[in-house]
Amino acid sequence: MATQSAEAEVQINNSPQAVIDYIANIENRPSYLPSLKSVSNIEGESVGSSWTWCWSLLGIDFEGTATCTQYEAGQSYAFKTEGGIESTFTYQAEADGEGTKLTIRVDFELPESILSQVGVDGLLAAAKQKEVAAVVENLKTILDQ
Repeated sequence: MATQSAEAEVQINNSPQAVIDYIANIENRPSYLPSLKSVSNIEGESVGSSWTWCWSLLGIDFEGTATCTQYEAGQSYAFKTEGGIESTFTYQAEADGEGTKLTIRVDFELPESILSQVGVDGLLAAAKQKEVAAVVENLKTILDQ
C-alpha cells in the first residue's frame, strides 16, 4: 500500500470549542465527509471511543472500524481507521481573531484493489483534492455564525 496525505485549512466564524465539539460528535461525520456513507455501532464519547464506518472511493465501498486517538476540548481531535482503508484524521483548531483557524490533515493508505486499476493515479489526485475541498467547505457552511 502507498501512504498519501491531504491537508487543508479553513477560517470558521465560530469558537474553537464549538468547532471541535461538532467534529468530535461521531454522528455528525456524514454531514461533512462527502464519501462517508455511514457510521454505526458507536461506543464511547472521547479518547478510545469506537465505531464502524462505510466509505465510498471511486465507486467502491470500503468498511472498517475507527477509534478516537486524541481529544483536547477546543484544540484538537484525531481518529484512526482500520479495515478497508487505513487512515488517520487530525483536526487542529486555534483561535484566530473572532473565529477559528481549522487545519485538517489526513494520512491514508490506499488498498491494492484501488491502486491496481489502470489510470487511477490522475483520478485519485482529483478525488483527493475534491474531497478535501468539500470537507472544509461543508464545515464552514455548517459552523459559520
